[in-house]
Amino acid sequence: MAEDIGIFTEVEREAKIKKELARLRRVLVDLSPESAKIMDGLVQDAAFMAVTLEETRLIIRRDGIIETYQNGANQSGRKKSSAVEVYDKMVNTYMKVVKQICDGMPQSSRDAAEAIMKFALGGKGA
Repeated sequence: MAEDIGIFTEVEREAKIKKELARLRRVLVDLSPESAKIMDGLVQDAAFMAVTLEETRLIIRRDGIIETYQNGANQSGRKKSSAVEVYDKMVNTYMKVVKQICDGMPQSSRDAAEAIMKFALGGKGA
């Protein structure tokens, strides 16, 4: 993680995405090559979102959940931070993608799919 700013450099982000991609792809080893190819886009999206969610959590920890805004001379106030809004929308999308991955797993791999869901639901603390 980059010093003092709480976000990843491009190199760190790419390394984290590759690591998450490898972790997710290990779960897909039981799929046929055709099914794995179809699922690969979902897996790439899930890896990207997992890392982005991690980074967004760091930004929220650093900056808080409320931000001050100023629209011109007469309008200012406080609102939910942009990072919280991004996190809120992306975590829901991430869960949908992970569910699609799990639903695409063969019955013989349901334990692994359920492990992914458990991990996605609570394995990465906020």
